[in-house]
Amino acid sequence: MKCNTGSRRDGADPPPAGAGRRIGLAFSGGGVRAAVFHTGVLKRLAQENLLEEVSAVSTVSGGSLVMAAIVSLAGMRWPSSEEYLRSILPTLRGRLTTTDLFSAKAIGWRGLIEFNAGLFSDRAHVLAQLLERNWGVAGKLADLPDMPAWSINTTCLETGKNWRFAKREMGDWNFGRHFTPDLALSTAAAASAAVPYVIGAVTVPLPADGWWETDPATGNQVRTRPPPHRSVRLWDGGAYDNMGLEALCKPGRGLKGCDFLICSDASGPLRQPERSPLAGLIQGRLSSSRMFDVAGDQIRALRSRMLIADIAAGAVAGVLLRMGNSVRAVDVKSGRVRPAAFYDAYQADETAAKALQHATDLKAISPGHFDALARHGFEIADATLTTYVPAGFPRSLSWEDPA
Repeated sequence: MKCNTGSRRDGADPPPAGAGRRIGLAFSGGGVRAAVFHTGVLKRLAQENLLEEVSAVSTVSGGSLVMAAIVSLAGMRWPSSEEYLRSILPTLRGRLTTTDLFSAKAIGWRGLIEFNAGLFSDRAHVLAQLLERNWGVAGKLADLPDMPAWSINTTCLETGKNWRFAKREMGDWNFGRHFTPDLALSTAAAASAAVPYVIGAVTVPLPADGWWETDPATGNQVRTRPPPHRSVRLWDGGAYDNMGLEALCKPGRGLKGCDFLICSDASGPLRQPERSPLAGLIQGRLSSSRMFDVAGDQIRALRSRMLIADIAAGAVAGVLLRMGNSVRAVDVKSGRVRPAAFYDAYQADETAAKALQHATDLKAISPGHFDALARHGFEIADATLTTYVPAGFPRSLSWEDPA
């Protein structure tokens, strides 16, 4: 994988990450597996006080769920690096290792009575309620902080486009944009994680007025227009782009809202299909139709190649962090040679590879698996950033370094 910091189109080199540079984060889907991996990436940034440099975040599915939990824990703010290390990460670890988010256990007998028919016809809204109850997700989109600008990505069933939620915006290119979205954060996050055929679509009623047609070329508002439908059905953002890239980076068009992009991809490998998706759901696994999985795997591969091509060409400043890579694998791809004993301080190659074997689910993860996945995210972020962006990340940090 070839990565570099890119360059500006005017020929001037961009400032190194961590030196007044605006950092963009794209957090992929992948259930709790992805959520935990992303917490490790954030820890690596926080250990150099770089959460304060994050200007834009784009999330899908598991990335949206954990981001919603982080912002809610911080009181609807973006946490400081010190706060993230001291209180947010330990609290997340406690919740994610003790509480299923969506499973038969999470619903329980109380839920069977409370949610009733919703478990069959409206599971996405059940997920939203469980997000509030089990992970403490609170507030509305309007309560989100101004910075970083956060895009929550879903897929619109009516148009097949990327429907985004943000503090002051929702919509897609066909519906247009509405600039005062009145929606609970839990609902937007649940829509982002609403795996097709398993959890199912979130139906969101739409206001009749306040919609603007947007110029596809410039992104500017052109004229008011009524929405084509009174409601919209939203699926998992991974059906459109499981890496959450489009809000921050389009091929050949550079970055939006940031100067340096960190794409954290914890997508799982293509697996054998469930014999019974419903049975898998009851057990907490998220497995959609085989054709959806195949298409999603191909989309992800294409977007990865386009991102790497833009980075290699200098059109985009950033890195791609891939779950399953080891520190040694990062070195091999970059041509770096180190003494064999160097790798003793890092997770073994086989440990890194096992991260991809963790199921895509919304169940509580054991403390040992949490620590292994979070450390994996931390170490891949550290190895990739210090290898490919030495001007901004000159020194390697250890998972064991004090907060």
